Amino acid sequence: MSMILPSPKSDFIGLDDKVHLATGGEPPLLVTHRNAFETFANDKASGMKGYSRHWDVVDEVREQIAFLFGLTREDIGLIGNTSEGIIKVLASINWHERDNVVISELDYASGRYAFGRLTSFGVDVRVVPSTNFRIDCKQILNFCDNRTRAVYISQVNALTGQYIDITPLSINFKDKRTILLLDASHAFGVAPVQASLADFTVSACYKFALGIHEGIFAWNQARQPEFEPLGVGWAAAVPGEAPEEFLLKKGAQRVEYGNAGHLGAYLLRESLLYLEKYGAESVCKHARAAVLRLTEGFSANKLDVMTPMGAGEFAGNAAFACSNPKEIVTKAEADKVYIWGDNNRIRVSAHLFTTHADIDYFLERLPTYFL
Repeated sequence: MSMILPSPKSDFIGLDDKVHLATGGEPPLLVTHRNAFETFANDKASGMKGYSRHWDVVDEVREQIAFLFGLTREDIGLIGNTSEGIIKVLASINWHERDNVVISELDYASGRYAFGRLTSFGVDVRVVPSTNFRIDCKQILNFCDNRTRAVYISQVNALTGQYIDITPLSINFKDKRTILLLDASHAFGVAPVQASLADFTVSACYKFALGIHEGIFAWNQARQPEFEPLGVGWAAAVPGEAPEEFLLKKGAQRVEYGNAGHLGAYLLRESLLYLEKYGAESVCKHARAAVLRLTEGFSANKLDVMTPMGAGEFAGNAAFACSNPKEIVTKAEADKVYIWGDNNRIRVSAHLFTTHADIDYFLERLPTYFL
């Protein structure tokens, strides 16, 4: 049976006397992460047996992620960051002039810049305009054709907070040579991740998953059986007959060129066990209820709400357009309210520790931040 939400703020480091609404940027760490670090440190001091335990924990984390993503343990790799994962996918593709890739103008810079780099190979980068801050999968498909090699999309848009059901894209690209690359950074830990519908999924660990600055690479082998990264390292392969020969490891471990982030794995294991106690569905419902109240409050203050409010179209972030976001953030911090402001917008996040009182206080103080 799942525990009751909201979770106690005392379970987190540094949340005393704070209204923390900035998880979409940086979450607080758990008190139990201190124990996880001590376990890691003790294993690190235990020679080869301790090093072997590091990899045991990495494999445990693969299992945890695979369950949440609807994939298998062999589909999951642990990498340095999301941008690294995007590049690993793109570098595995044999590009030709007049190939094209498709991405929304609203999507995250990691995807936009990586796709933009492909112009040097003669690839046409097609940037899909948005309407009223909303990404429409049908419009993305209108920009695709038989030369489209890759489409990048975020499960939850980092700018606006829109949750995007990728089912129409998944159906359209099935059994085609178009790679569907999903970024789950703002969904992992708070909303359903549709990794089973994408060819590849990348994600940060340091947002709603309550981890630190490392990344996840998921290769959906059931949908995309062929994947050979351009790079290789000792951890990604097994020796061949000659010194310079090797065979890539099976599954997503072939993207782990060296040691996975062992400390990050110990911490993420603790985070995912903590989230599991409350249940993924309950955490999502709790966060969405808070975001709904936030967007209603933004509208009541006549702000330009960026987050779509259709059924199932939002997750843990609410956003409104703002010409002076840093000033608003500074004023909120004076009230010990922590929000995120950049890219001409304010983003306010809710997670399992967010209370009704947190939302009430922020919305009460919000009008004063514009004076």
